[in-house]
Amino acid sequence: MKVNMDDECSRADILRQTTCHMIRLGFQARQQGYRYLREAVLIACQEPETLTAVTKCLYPEVAKRYNTTDKHVERAIRNTIETAWNGKESELFKTLFEKSYKNITTRPTNKEVIAKIAGLIRNTMESDK
Repeated sequence: MKVNMDDECSRADILRQTTCHMIRLGFQARQQGYRYLREAVLIACQEPETLTAVTKCLYPEVAKRYNTTDKHVERAIRNTIETAWNGKESELFKTLFEKSYKNITTRPTNKEVIAKIAGLIRNTMESDK
């Protein structure tokens, strides 16, 4: 499903929902990777096909928007996920991925987190219609 992003209301709604989900999952807004992750989720909602080539499409697009490198984007997102995964409020985050991992100590990949949050938002938007 491709979200019509010509509508600024949709963009703002996606960013608002992404922020809510990320805060509930224990992500810390003060980290640079938080902003990159939020932007990556927005792009994944706009263009779901970018999830098939995260390193070739998604990271470079986020990097372009923030005037940095795709390597820096990947590393910052990984660090942000690691921090949330090991944080005090990580139970909901871990619960979200417990079906994917039998060993709950295994941290999900960047792509899995981006896809999961984008999926939550798409489901919410479809149910609101």
